Amino acid sequence: MNRPAKLLLISLSISIITILGIIMFTVPEGLVEGLKQIDLFYLALAATLHITGWMFWTGRVNILAKASKMPLSYFTTLKIVLSSSFAAAITPSYAGGEPVRLYLLSREEKSSGGIATAIVISERAMDIFFLIIFGTISIFVLGERFTDYISMQIAYLFIALIFLTTIIGVLTSLFKPIIIKKTIGFLSRPLEKIRPGTINQINREIDSYNEVLWKYIKNKNKKLLIASILTFGLWGVEFSIPYVILTGLGQEVDFLTAWAGYALVMLIVMIPTTPGGSGVAEIGASIVYSAIAGTALIGIFVLIWRAVTYYLDLIIGGITTSIVLKDIKEIQDKIKKPLEKTN
Repeated sequence: MNRPAKLLLISLSISIITILGIIMFTVPEGLVEGLKQIDLFYLALAATLHITGWMFWTGRVNILAKASKMPLSYFTTLKIVLSSSFAAAITPSYAGGEPVRLYLLSREEKSSGGIATAIVISERAMDIFFLIIFGTISIFVLGERFTDYISMQIAYLFIALIFLTTIIGVLTSLFKPIIIKKTIGFLSRPLEKIRPGTINQINREIDSYNEVLWKYIKNKNKKLLIASILTFGLWGVEFSIPYVILTGLGQEVDFLTAWAGYALVMLIVMIPTTPGGSGVAEIGASIVYSAIAGTALIGIFVLIWRAVTYYLDLIIGGITTSIVLKDIKEIQDKIKKPLEKTN
């Protein structure tokens, strides 16, 4: 069994066992009877919102690619996004998504490692900006409900430090790329001895990345603004999913409170533990939304939420990844054949 298959099996096993445990303690009537409580319209709406999030995400990557003068079709971008979401879902803290997206974007026509890095870092900067704003709002909205949880304040402080470090890194790469070059050059010295020319190649990619970032900033066709709006749409629909599911289960919940609760869940999921945050995400969501909506049917809520936002990524993303990898293999084979003939 290869590593991705092992990670997938581990993440699914932990997630399913955790959810079944939560259901045993919070749904006395059992799984089947609990599932009958969900209004199918709201279940379909929750799934539609998550799929809509994919569309917003794809649009953002596509618009940033076009701003980089990379001719990338919407359908190709969608395949990259879905493959990235699958990789993220089987790695701790969803950390595997960015490397996959970087790799697939860098292979496209008129692209490079520097251009792909600029696109991915620009995406993350937009996500960070959004999460800082709504994470701050959630502290005020949920503060009274979690006054006994001092660790929550520590968690927010820790994440804020990560955000600040990331922002400083982006600004440094913009205005003082020489510092990035020297830092990476120092760290890459052992690799340079094994493979001469590595540092020069890295420096070229850093220059390419810096050039693309400045193109974004100086761009007069408002592509960055469009990408920012798409980011707002992406996170807006994702944050709305818990409210829709709770409503479908007949729970009366304030929209802003349910919406803000998702920011806290996101912070919990980002803790680097299990692949895809399995176990941690389910327990975290059950704690947060028990405080918001009560314990009735909370296990069913967690099951539906993970099915819509996580299992769907695994299924659709897994299928897409297998197609993408097959396409890459075919391209490599086509390149190899002419070379073999010349040899």
